[in-house]
Amino acid sequence: MSLNDIPVMASLARRMKWLNESQRVISENIANADTPGYKPKALEKQDFSQLVNSMTETSAGKGAARRSGLHVARIERLGSAFDSGDHPTTDAVLHESSRNGNAVTLEEEMLKLADTQMEYSLVTGLYKKNIGLLKAAMGKGGGR
Repeated sequence: MSLNDIPVMASLARRMKWLNESQRVISENIANADTPGYKPKALEKQDFSQLVNSMTETSAGKGAARRSGLHVARIERLGSAFDSGDHPTTDAVLHESSRNGNAVTLEEEMLKLADTQMEYSLVTGLYKKNIGLLKAAMGKGGGR
């Protein structure tokens, strides 16, 4: 049994992959801040309701997935986003453009980058805590 067989761990791993890809896209936007005509890109948001549905289907079969509809609707209102599998990029919403047609705003990209770093730190912390819980459950210590 691998860690990816545990739905929570697989979800956290997918979130970390999405955040890595997001950082790559943001870095690409920053690197092209002076390229004439460059249009910034952004990743599509992750879908938390799909994540919950896939977790309930894999852990308890189709009956749980049918029951999870109400639960997912409640969670969606929290505004969290998780991975749906791929990482398609789209053109970012353009707020302003320079004379050479470049639409990258460094301040916005730097804020996105800082937000991505904070989210990644949060997810890696959750991942480490879950590893500690698994170790403690197996009696191997390290429940921190």
